[in-house]
Amino acid sequence: MKLLTTYKGILLTLTIFILSSICNLPDSSASKQRLNVTWKPDAGPPVKIGVSSMITPVDTVKYYQEIIDYIGERIGRPVQMIHRRTYKEMDSLLKNGDVKVAFVCSLSYIKDQEEFGAKLLVAPVVNGRTTYHSYIIVHKDDSINSFAQLKGKVFSFTDQRSNSGRLYPVYLLKTMGTTPEKFFNRYIYSYSHNKSVELVAKKVVDGASVDSLVYEYMLKNNSPYAKQTRIIKRSPPFGIPPVIVTRDINPELRNKIRDAFLNINNDPKGRAILDAMMIDGFVTINTKDYDSIRVMERSIKDTVVSVKREKGKQTLYIGVIPRDNPRILYEKYQPLVDYLSERTPYSYELALKKNYEETVNAFGKGEIDIALLGPLTYLEAHKRYGAVTILKPKGIDNNATYKSVVIKRKDSPFKKASELKGRAVAFSASKSTSGNLMPRYLLANSGIHLSELRNYTNFDYHDSVVKAVLKGQYDAGAVRDSVARKYMKLGIEIIAESMPIPTGPIVVRPDMQLSVKEDIKKALLELDPSNTRYQTILNKLDDDYKNGFTETSDNDYEDIRVKINAVPKTCGKGCHPKIRL
Repeated sequence: MKLLTTYKGILLTLTIFILSSICNLPDSSASKQRLNVTWKPDAGPPVKIGVSSMITPVDTVKYYQEIIDYIGERIGRPVQMIHRRTYKEMDSLLKNGDVKVAFVCSLSYIKDQEEFGAKLLVAPVVNGRTTYHSYIIVHKDDSINSFAQLKGKVFSFTDQRSNSGRLYPVYLLKTMGTTPEKFFNRYIYSYSHNKSVELVAKKVVDGASVDSLVYEYMLKNNSPYAKQTRIIKRSPPFGIPPVIVTRDINPELRNKIRDAFLNINNDPKGRAILDAMMIDGFVTINTKDYDSIRVMERSIKDTVVSVKREKGKQTLYIGVIPRDNPRILYEKYQPLVDYLSERTPYSYELALKKNYEETVNAFGKGEIDIALLGPLTYLEAHKRYGAVTILKPKGIDNNATYKSVVIKRKDSPFKKASELKGRAVAFSASKSTSGNLMPRYLLANSGIHLSELRNYTNFDYHDSVVKAVLKGQYDAGAVRDSVARKYMKLGIEIIAESMPIPTGPIVVRPDMQLSVKEDIKKALLELDPSNTRYQTILNKLDDDYKNGFTETSDNDYEDIRVKINAVPKTCGKGCHPKIRL
């Protein structure tokens, strides 16, 4: 339901895009996100503009920031882009008044109008139209030629609040006298329209419902995934995803923002931004243009329900510390989520956050019920929120441990960690055990303090550290041993390694019912890598998880607790997390 982009997946990709560009800075500020604002010194607080409906494709997502900055320049106020992973999260920000202006999907607009009086501001014009379609697609080699032939197959929706990616196909099923639960063998949520196209192309699913503008853009740009699919059904035209405002926004501010959008194509800078986004311009639009969506939504009111109510199951949200970008995490962990949904009386949904800290905070706020953490993030979640360990992965060698390593390029002249004085070193996230805490102990054991490095940086992902070293941007880097092994063939070698570190635990909230906890634990312990079916699930996961799971307790992490608590006594630079565990 988003124009020329990838909806939920795009929001997560957007975070990575911004952070990766920041990570090219030559000092430790690389791990901080820039405030995207343009303002006059006395212009007042930033106007927060929400983004949950992206128009640009993944590779031009930077232009979305450009259009928001442009609006700030035109209204003479600082602006800040606020992006969220799901439509529901953005709807909540609007409802609570945390965001006054937002790009949303068409169905979200209808729901927000009903729930708290949200109002249309403007809508984009694409290819001369303010409408778009839902496409039902299948693999080009499949014999399926109609929607009805998808009965008993595996299907991909995008988001629970997506019109083109969920509402329309569910409405079709309603007219056929059935529901997704009865019609499909299984369905998943991709949280991205081009991710759904990819899943069909790779035959992970048999069919999917996608945004027409995303699909047509992919075809126009010779996407190999789009070329492997074909359309079997097109919806009628729907009102395009709009820009909306809250009912209580200051009228003067609302009018300034509206006029800025409407006149953006009247100067060269604005026109260039629109051309890059493949948008003709913005126009005012009538709420009646969304009536066909309202009809569908009312028709299936009793069947279009949130995941928490589907099949009468309780929904549990699973968080994973982001060692990889969210799209890769989704590919790795969605099969495990599907397995747990089949093997326990509950449904599950991935709740991926952009960094370690957000994952721990989401656990504390109750947004995450189950979390796959590292040792350090577990200790923090345990200290602050009472996280309870239930299991830990057996690790690559079945001994439930891994190592932190310091790497360099093979062609670099130095051979040992003790030769890193005066050189540049890349670390992983500040709350990474293997990417930050342990490697700094390794350097200390080699007689090197951070102040003796030429410079150092914290990257969000382990892969980013390796890539920075391979590109020659840093002389050395600190990562998990499994990540280093993955890149060995590209010219990486290890010059130092830590003692074994206990693999990070799977934790649950302290208030989780015992029966729920035991059901989850039992299902995970049944994942035997010698079983072909289970092997497929485990092999998708990070290396530490590929041999299954074993029992654990808080005592397994006491050595890490001691080390992090000792940091303030040994480091005078304030470079470690300021926490006591």
